[in-house]
Amino acid sequence: MAIPSQEQVALLTDYDAHSAYSRAYHSVYTNIRLNWESDKNRQQTILVVTPTDGPAQTSAAANIAIAAAQSGTPTILVDAYWGTSSLHQRFGIHDSTGLSDLLAAETFSFTQVKAALNQTFVPGLRLLSAGQAVAQVQGNSLLFSTLRLQNVLNGLTHTLESEGQSGLIVLHSTPVLAGTEASLLASLVEQTFLFIVAGRTTRTQSKKAHAQLMRAHAHLAGAILLDVQ
Repeated sequence: MAIPSQEQVALLTDYDAHSAYSRAYHSVYTNIRLNWESDKNRQQTILVVTPTDGPAQTSAAANIAIAAAQSGTPTILVDAYWGTSSLHQRFGIHDSTGLSDLLAAETFSFTQVKAALNQTFVPGLRLLSAGQAVAQVQGNSLLFSTLRLQNVLNGLTHTLESEGQSGLIVLHSTPVLAGTEASLLASLVEQTFLFIVAGRTTRTQSKKAHAQLMRAHAHLAGAILLDVQ
């Protein structure tokens, strides 16, 4: 699947709902929904990653989340991109308690997770920002661990379940080849989507990212080409 060329930082809300750009992202969401076994799992978790750093990755994760919310699916967007952690700015939200704070906290509860969610200007879309403890968590394998991440994901799932509707959790991670964070997250979610940026991502980088995700036992649902001319 391919996303037509636009400004790499553009959000769907900047474009007409009938534009090729919007239709492409809604098509991506439709494919996610088709693979969603709602009878077995009412909540779906997906990871959106690129092999290397670039401005397109942030907009890709945000736009999938926007498309889901616009389609009537309660959606939570999670910013686990320690390098830039800019999603709160994109949605006009002040930096607040977020993922890093939940991971660094000495105690954990589902109530803390729900309280950290911010409503965005898109109806049905909430954001769990990167938070204020990024420096504390970044590179700390004890804090960025499978157990702590799973606790947060369970808390997000619990939040959606308590509202009585099927929902989508979209995680925005650091690039695959930038470290182990993306691979760890990929091992915890139902589907992982690898976005390839035309003119920026090389074939070698794509192959290396694919291999790294496979070693993490990720369920790689597909590769999507961004910025097609």
